Amino acid sequence: MGELKRFWKLATDFDAPLDEYDDGIEKFLFERYKDKNGARSSKTYYALKPLIPRRLQILLRRRRARSVRSSFPLWPIEEKLENLKRDIFKSSMRISDEIPFIWFWPHGMRFAFVITHDVETQKGLRNIGRICEIERKYGFRSSWNFVPERYSVDARVLDGLVNDSFEVGIHGLKHDGKLFNSREIFDERMKKIKKYAVKWGAVGFRSPATHRNPDWMMNIPFEYDSSFPDTDPYEPQPGGCLSIFPFFMGNLVELPVTLAQDHTLFEILGHKDISIWKQKIDWIEKMNGMALVIVHPDYIRPGESRGRHKESRYSIEYYEELLQHVKNEDNCWHVLPREVAGWWRRRDNSEIRFDENGKPYIEGPAAKDGVITWIKPVNDEVMFEGEN
Repeated sequence: MGELKRFWKLATDFDAPLDEYDDGIEKFLFERYKDKNGARSSKTYYALKPLIPRRLQILLRRRRARSVRSSFPLWPIEEKLENLKRDIFKSSMRISDEIPFIWFWPHGMRFAFVITHDVETQKGLRNIGRICEIERKYGFRSSWNFVPERYSVDARVLDGLVNDSFEVGIHGLKHDGKLFNSREIFDERMKKIKKYAVKWGAVGFRSPATHRNPDWMMNIPFEYDSSFPDTDPYEPQPGGCLSIFPFFMGNLVELPVTLAQDHTLFEILGHKDISIWKQKIDWIEKMNGMALVIVHPDYIRPGESRGRHKESRYSIEYYEELLQHVKNEDNCWHVLPREVAGWWRRRDNSEIRFDENGKPYIEGPAAKDGVITWIKPVNDEVMFEGEN
């Protein structure tokens, strides 16, 4: 089944030729619109990085960020792919069509919100408790991605997170920028990464610095990956998959990072509020997508009242404001990334059938929590109408 059909999950008797558009859709999802210069410059940066003091690294990234001009894909919102999905579908419909499909999220939820953390240094380990405390305060849980061979990871920390309904994931092996230097290095490190994943019970992966190569990553030993931004011109590997929904990449469910990275937003670009996050969440909610954020405990400052960590522009108060904002959103499905990946597989493995009276129902693993929604063209737009 093509990616567009997997996205819409239509009734099986809808015979529009959606497969013929798959190459165009996958060109964006797998970043085949890009040249290779970004990968080469990324290798150069990480080869020199150990020689560059941390303050100078930040200054260089800030200078580079000022030189970034508005281009494709746009930041912080790139609408091209999501509009294309709807335009293709709309062109396949008749004015009188009302077509059932399996709604994007369980129980008819309007959009999804997912919190992830990349713990990059020993300092980040020390901040875990404080951040978890804030998340529990607002009723959230998150996923914590660790680098197995960069610092010592105490098994008691991992057990404590899991026992408190958080999730543990893998963030590369060493975080030295060399994972994708060659296929030989990638395969050799992935063998070691797999051992840590089994030991820790981790089913999710994120590549350090969101380095990525879809052709190499399709069969890594995880249930999901979360290394692709939807759009990010500021990372060492700029670009993005343009998707604010999960999608399949070989054996993986890919969960794109769809909110601006906190380190980029506050440390590199110098924003002093969370208006960019709010703007993006509003658009994602409108499009019924997935808002997935990375929060780095390594760079977050405890709070303005503490008067410490003056080298950081990023206050934990920004993060708490984000949680307050999402907490007030109606019909938001907040879950761990492994649960989003599991749902996307269940939805993919389910079908819409019709009973003897012509009423549609869901057959398959999404039958219990899935919802059928009717899609129809209204005033030259694709509109949704729910049915429980």
